[in-house]
Amino acid sequence: MKQSILFIIITLFIFSCQKKDTTSPDPSKVAITISSPANGQVFHIGDTALLHATVSYPSELHGYEMKVTDSATGNVLFDADEHVHDDHFDISQSFVYADTVAATLKLELSVEIDHNGNEKDTALYFYYRKR
Repeated sequence: MKQSILFIIITLFIFSCQKKDTTSPDPSKVAITISSPANGQVFHIGDTALLHATVSYPSELHGYEMKVTDSATGNVLFDADEHVHDDHFDISQSFVYADTVAATLKLELSVEIDHNGNEKDTALYFYYRKR
């Protein structure tokens, strides 16, 4: 009995995380719009930056990873990801740069099309300056 229940749970898990159609992955069809911050936008140290993007695709996507790195040091300052199975979704995160020195930051968004490593990436730069 326990083995049957375990088999059912594993089967449901496997099939719940698979694409619902047989569309061949095409990164060029992934539409990513980062509406905030704007490329080159300047914030003051301590300000909160809203990280907002919309993503769409003709069939179901797998998820995303969004990260902010200091372009001078390569240090990752913020990292968020989500397992999303939908053909359209919004991403809303907030980020505060609390260091005391000015910085050029890189926002990277990687959208996972499927479980086979197909993805589409985009990036932009924004800045934190002293008041």
